[in-house]
Amino acid sequence: MRYIFKILILGDPDAIQFYALRAFEESGEDKGTYLEWYKEVRVLEDVCDLEIDVISSISADLDDLLPMVDGIIYFLNPQVEGELELFGMILPDIFSVKRDIPTIVIFYDQNGMLPISVNELLENVWVNYPSLEAFVNLLPKDFHQALQSLSLAMINGDTPLNIENAWMRFPIFIQMANIYYDNKNYYYAAQAVKKASIIAEIYNKEEYFIICEQAAFLYSKINLYLEASKILEKSDKTKSINFKNLHADAMIREGNLFFNRKEYEKAARKYETTAQWSSIESLDTRLTNDAFKLAINSWISACNVENAFKILDNLRHKLVLSILKEICEKIQAVADYLIEINNFEQAREQLYIAVNKFQREGLFEELKDLTSQLTKILIHIFKHFVQDENILAAKNIYDELEIMWGSYKVEKINLDSHLEKSIILLLEEKNFGMASVLINKLNSRQLRQNLAKIRDDFDDKFTELKKNEILDYNNTGIDIIREYVEAERDIIIEMNTIKINEAKELSKNNEIRKAATHLKIQAVYLKNIGKEEISNQILTKSLDLLLEGIIFEEFFKIFNTLADEMKTKYLSRIYSKYTQKLKELKKSDDYKRKETILENSNKIFRNQELYEESKEISLIFIEIIKEEILIILENEENIIGIKKATGLLKKVSNISEAYFEKEKSKIEFDDIFKKIAEIYINLDDLPSANSYTDRIENKEFRNEIHKRIEKLEAEKSAKASKKAEDTFKVEVLKERLSIIQTRGREALLEHDKELRKRKALKRNYFKEALSNIEQQKYMEAMELYKKSIDSLNKRQDYNLAGVSLAMVSLLLIKEDKINEIKKIFTETKKKLSSLGKLFSETYPVLLINYIIDLKEFHDEEKIKEALGGFDNLPLFEEELILLYDYLGKDYREEREVDVDQDIVGLSREKLGDLSKLKIDMDQKYGKIKSLMVDIRSDRDIILKNRNAMRKRYYSDILKLLGSHNFKDASVMYYDLATRIAKRKDFKTSSLLILLHGLVLIKVGEHIKSIKKNINEFLDGLGLNKKYVKETYYILVILFIIDVKLNNLDRDRLKINKILEILPLFEEEKELIEFEL
Repeated sequence: MRYIFKILILGDPDAIQFYALRAFEESGEDKGTYLEWYKEVRVLEDVCDLEIDVISSISADLDDLLPMVDGIIYFLNPQVEGELELFGMILPDIFSVKRDIPTIVIFYDQNGMLPISVNELLENVWVNYPSLEAFVNLLPKDFHQALQSLSLAMINGDTPLNIENAWMRFPIFIQMANIYYDNKNYYYAAQAVKKASIIAEIYNKEEYFIICEQAAFLYSKINLYLEASKILEKSDKTKSINFKNLHADAMIREGNLFFNRKEYEKAARKYETTAQWSSIESLDTRLTNDAFKLAINSWISACNVENAFKILDNLRHKLVLSILKEICEKIQAVADYLIEINNFEQAREQLYIAVNKFQREGLFEELKDLTSQLTKILIHIFKHFVQDENILAAKNIYDELEIMWGSYKVEKINLDSHLEKSIILLLEEKNFGMASVLINKLNSRQLRQNLAKIRDDFDDKFTELKKNEILDYNNTGIDIIREYVEAERDIIIEMNTIKINEAKELSKNNEIRKAATHLKIQAVYLKNIGKEEISNQILTKSLDLLLEGIIFEEFFKIFNTLADEMKTKYLSRIYSKYTQKLKELKKSDDYKRKETILENSNKIFRNQELYEESKEISLIFIEIIKEEILIILENEENIIGIKKATGLLKKVSNISEAYFEKEKSKIEFDDIFKKIAEIYINLDDLPSANSYTDRIENKEFRNEIHKRIEKLEAEKSAKASKKAEDTFKVEVLKERLSIIQTRGREALLEHDKELRKRKALKRNYFKEALSNIEQQKYMEAMELYKKSIDSLNKRQDYNLAGVSLAMVSLLLIKEDKINEIKKIFTETKKKLSSLGKLFSETYPVLLINYIIDLKEFHDEEKIKEALGGFDNLPLFEEELILLYDYLGKDYREEREVDVDQDIVGLSREKLGDLSKLKIDMDQKYGKIKSLMVDIRSDRDIILKNRNAMRKRYYSDILKLLGSHNFKDASVMYYDLATRIAKRKDFKTSSLLILLHGLVLIKVGEHIKSIKKNINEFLDGLGLNKKYVKETYYILVILFIIDVKLNNLDRDRLKINKILEILPLFEEEKELIEFEL
């Protein structure tokens, strides 16, 4: 079976919220002062749908909540004095509720196990509060045990019992039962023995049957036979039935007490309840029937025959007939009693119900007595109504008497004297129709004739009198109406004159809208009093004023109130003036207003079938649209302006198609198309410009635009060719750059060797040039380098000659004479003749040629970037200083050679350490990757739980992040992680430590300092350190720290994948966006 219950969880709001969140693994719905969960709990073969309300605020109103719940769970920390005091205050409130609420106490400390004896806590609750059950140190994952225990108690309407430790309560229940019995408190003794019997049954104790009989005995001593019967249902069915019979007898005795006190309704309900219960429990049939008879007899004594007969509907037919015969006299006695107290109406009602029942069951002998008595009552009521001159009610009762006389064999009684009085009263009230009906019911023929004659005399006099009254009334009314019409006409004329004059005055003062409204109000008034024709005339005056003032918005509103037959006449009369005012609208800058006015104008003229006039208005409309298009194109010479213009052109097209046939060809748009074409030309959209140029009808305009477009297309084609050529050159340069970069790496490997060669030649070739560089005599230095090129080429030292050429180029570039480089290179190559190819293919010369080609593109940035390749050349310190000065960099005495250290410059030992580090990092990343699946699947749940605690834990931190106060935010993350770790929620605390680390990385905190904080946190966890260190979030922050400490570029890209699955708030997402 399925049950629906409501449970209230009380205690320290912080503790029980956190406990519920962990127990249910989801956040509850916030209802202000409490959180709400819905859970399904299975209890044996039953299912309970529980609404669980967890108090979240101390301001919750328990007076409202307690009466509404079915069960209570109270979390209590016995170590906190304040909680014990609060428990002592709330418990009486729980007990004060009029019904017993099953209640469980859970002794729990959110910071760990309670250092108090479990037996001591349980015994204290069981002895002092026998109706309560208790659990100690119940973990959130085992919370279902408490819910099942409470659900079972709510289903059985009993106090809760924890089956797992019930054996401990058994001797306590027996001991308490003896104490209660000695104090003659049999009810509580019975309750205690009953609980002991339940425990005895659970553990199959031999004394189970004896304990059940003891409990039944105790309940019987206080007349709780039904409770006694329930206890013995399993152990002794015979005794159980006997106790049920005793319970039924007790209920009948209680009904007898009510009957003897003449509280018949209460007695009847008690007897009826007894009979129905006995029938359901299948007790003795005689007992059940006797109870039903007692209930029927009590209902009749209570003058409620209807309820008595309702009971009969559920009994066997033979028994029903027997009971009806027995109660016939009783019903008559009740009727006599009601007559005695002058309650004729109720007596009549009760007898009608009885007559219907007896007739339906075919008891005609008894029916005679009932109908005879009912007839007597109806006659009495009839006479009473006649005496009170309540003729209509008397007529209805007489109709009932006729039915009784006709349907049942009841002796008819002559009531002519009372009928005569009723007829005379009806004639006096001029109710001739009903009087005629009653005259026909008289038994005496003579009396019928006399009364018929009296009726006719009354009728003639009344008709004549009525006729004269109507004639006098009509004559008087005609005279009054005539005078009224004349007076009204004079008043209306005078009133209209005044209103028109007032409107004219307002119009002179340029208050046209106010004047029109003034006349409209008068027109509405005239229409309301039925003067519609005059009302329409006043409205036309109002329309004339509005038209004169070009206030079309109000004009349309008032025009719609005109009578249909007046609209066409009015528009025809004012047409010429109307079109004149529309043309004046062109001066207005508000296009939307003009558009609305012209559309409405077209509409009202076409609605009145004035089509020719409507065409003229449409032409005005088109002209206004064309003007607006040109204004738009002048102000917005872009695609948006063209779109607006084409939209309006489409509107013109729609108007033309709808209202014109021949006239359509007369509308031209050359100036508009020309303007659009010019805009497209300026926007470099020549196809679209061509499209609109072709639509221009004026040949001169069209040819002019076409020539301009052709010229632009030719220029565009030339630019495209030049662009393609430049693109090709750029691609070639990219290929050359790739070759140069490769050669540069090779040159770097030969750097030290080449530098030694140059140092050997320094005194003969470079010393003077270097001195000039130091003295900033750059052109003298350039000449010396130029001479060294030839000398070095003669020595067939082409690479060093190329280095000298590079220095010549650098000095010329610095002096902004880059064009001379190509000339020097050509001369040098010419001197070398066939050996020039060897010189040209050296790295320095290739680099110089590349720089010369870059100059054609005027790309100074790329030239400087290419000059960075000089860093690979074997240059002296003075040359390097010159190079770095030109590039805008600081010269470093010991340059860092940018070579892959995995290959060049590392010892075998260092290579081994690097390889070991890479393997270690790969293993760490593999471990993180294996956990990513679980984190990704749990992400939504974790985020949902964090949202539930957002207001309580995270709001201050998120505010700090929003204001970029990252330092304080990192401190709060660390403190919160420490607090939550104490509650054993290591998953959440490790996430907070990760966020702590990310915040510090974002603000540039030293990596070693961050690692120190994390290690301090882990050391504070004691035995849990190893477990927490292996969680996903701690592994991630340690991995990021290792990447940054060891400067491992290859692992940096992995970090983004690791961080993007974190369950973060929107405000926290900026923490994963930092430079690695």
